[in-house]
Parts: sequence; structure tokens; C-alpha cells
Amino acid sequence: MLLQFPEGLKTKALEEASKYEKEGHEVFISASPCWGACDLAIDEAKKIGADKLIHYGHAQFHKADFPVEYKLYPITVPLDSLKNSLPKLKKFGKIALVTTVSHIHQLGGMKEMLASAGHDVLTSKGGLAILEGQVLGCDSSAADKLAEKADAILYFGGGEFHPLGISSAKPVFAINPYANSFEHLNSKLEMKRKKERGMLIAASMAKTIGIILSTKSGQYNLKIAENIARQLRKEGKSASILVTAEVDFSALADFNAFDAYITTACPRLVDDSERFCKPVVNVGKVPELLKLIKETRE
Repeated sequence: MLLQFPEGLKTKALEEASKYEKEGHEVFISASPCWGACDLAIDEAKKIGADKLIHYGHAQFHKADFPVEYKLYPITVPLDSLKNSLPKLKKFGKIALVTTVSHIHQLGGMKEMLASAGHDVLTSKGGLAILEGQVLGCDSSAADKLAEKADAILYFGGGEFHPLGISSAKPVFAINPYANSFEHLNSKLEMKRKKERGMLIAASMAKTIGIILSTKSGQYNLKIAENIARQLRKEGKSASILVTAEVDFSALADFNAFDAYITTACPRLVDDSERFCKPVVNVGKVPELLKLIKETRE
């Protein structure tokens, strides 16, 4: 069997491997970077003849053509930071609550705490995130779909990567239990939207566009990439499909041929636009990009 750990959990690899070895299993450990359940080491597992891939730290993201066992790695944190933030949430009656897979087992406790303070707590399932109240970096729909009903959206978890994927204009708050912090994120979300709009306009004026096609199991979108290339060429653009397992920014820079990029891989690659050194547009924005290209041409 092959064991796969995301960044941050690789420190547990030897401990977990030892458990299976004591049971008599032959165990291999994937040393490749892993950024999510979209990034399964299936090719590696097949290459070594493994009968199963055990993927730690994430819930199922998509159906794979290989046996995969998902093992969540719950991280229990004190809810004191939520309790201390209740006065700041007082004026918001209905709150859409979301968290990461690491803390999803504590969702019930979070809901109880908010409800006891008089809030009507709303939770939902996302499109790709299969657990109630769960958000992914690429799927904030568990929050977005509740935006009309909720007065505010509350994210509980570490970092800003997940909550900055939320697209709602409603007040968005983030509670970080590790930093014991409470933050209103709407100004950062607005800056992110303006930045993406600027890149979209810049990409519409590009002559040569590279379309990034990832071979990762949960990011592979060949037909979409081919369709985008056809549409861009129809609009007079030079379009090439760039195939990669791992997006390497320095390797892209070596081409020195593309004025802009479109990613059909992870939609959050746009957050690394500075490392591209060129405008980068998410696949979901392609219809808007094509509209801008037509308007510019006319």
C-alpha cells in the first residue's frame, strides 16, 4: 500500500507506516507534494504495484479509478476564541457557519455555542466539499449558497486561504483558534476581486495565452482546455495547452512566450499571480474574458 500525506501532516508518516508494517503490510510513503484530495498519488501507487492508496487529512473529493481509502485527521482545538468573539457577532441574527475538514468534528459544539448566544446557525454542504459545513480552497459553496438567508458568514479555522475563497458580499468573519484572532475579511475580499478584474482586463489584451492543464487526478480537464483553446483561436489569439503535474512558476517563465495564462487546474492558482509574472485567469472567468476580447476587438 501507498500512504499519502498533505503538507503539514507528513510528520506523521513514519508513525502511521509503522502501524501498517506491524500488521504485515508492505508500506510505501509518497514523498511528492500534496495540496488536497484533488491531488491523489494514483500514478505513483500504480507504478509500484500497490493495491491501495491511503490518503490522510482530506475527505473524498472525486471518484478515482483506483482503490483509495480516505483517513481524516481531526484536530481538536479549544473553542475559546469563538466564545470570546460572540460580542462582536451580536448584531448578526442568522450566521452561516463553515470550517475546514480538520475541525468539522467540532461543528456541533460551534453551533451550540452560537445558538446559546441567540444566533440562528445555518450550515450546508458544498459542491465538491462533501461534509456538512465544510469549505475547501476551491469550493466555498457551503457558505455562498446560504448568503441570501444569512446576515453574516463565519469561518472557523487556521489561516485565510479558505475564507478568502468565499465569494459572497455579505459580512465575512474569520476566527483563527491558533492565533486566537477575529477578523472582518470583506476589505481583503474586495481587494482580491479588484485584482482578479485587473488580471482579466490585462489577459483580454494578450496576444499569446498559455492554458494550464494539470494531470492531477482531481484537476484534469482536457476537454475544457481544448475547448478554451478553440474559442481563443477563433477570437484571433494564439493559444497553447501547457501540460504539467505540478505548476512550476520558474519553468513557465522559461518559455518567455506567453502574455497571459488561463488555469484549468486549481482555481486558487490566481492567488499566486505575482509568481506567474503575467496575468492569470481562472477557468470560471473564461466567458467573461471572451466577452472582453470581443468588446476590445470591436
